[in-house]
Amino acid sequence: MKNILTHAKGMRTCLLSYLMALVIAWAAYPLIIIVLIGYIDPDISLSVWSLIVTIVYVVVGYQLMHSFGEKDRQPYDHARYGMKGLVCAALAYVIVTALGFLVIFLANKYVIVHHPKFVIETLNGYLRLAVYMPFYWLMRLMEGPKGEICPVPSVTWLRAALGGLVTLPAAAFGYWMGFTGRRIFKGEIKNQFLRRILYPKPKNK
Repeated sequence: MKNILTHAKGMRTCLLSYLMALVIAWAAYPLIIIVLIGYIDPDISLSVWSLIVTIVYVVVGYQLMHSFGEKDRQPYDHARYGMKGLVCAALAYVIVTALGFLVIFLANKYVIVHHPKFVIETLNGYLRLAVYMPFYWLMRLMEGPKGEICPVPSVTWLRAALGGLVTLPAAAFGYWMGFTGRRIFKGEIKNQFLRRILYPKPKNK
């Protein structure tokens, strides 16, 4: 039971960081559409913004799992091993992918508006992005320039799973670094704010 609980805590950490990225990615959407639409193509601004969100997500995911790994260095009687961060991140992304698959299924089944002359796919495309907005830039790179019918990139079944290639390494590496007592910046960081962001002290519970 303790092994299950400790892996569940790691999964929770990964899911919380993903939820943070999802909220931030969608929060700026109204601003991009309303304010910047007259100056920058929404497709470009969304791609740039989502890339920034992904970078922030990777940094936050790394530092949270680093803290989790540091805590696991203590002599607990539950599972403690170097690849634990990868396992927790993979299990968490299985949940994200399952939710994404459900959204894709529902969008394909109920949200395609048929017209005698054309098919309106924009709403369907945005619903598919519901869980994957932090990876808008990645979906656009895989699809290429926006199409005439659907201006948003399509999230297919395969592309939904590929998002894990971006999320898993940061969590796995962060945990391993914390578990083995390593840090990216070996020198002493004097700025207290930066120290809290990069290497927060694990809470003892």
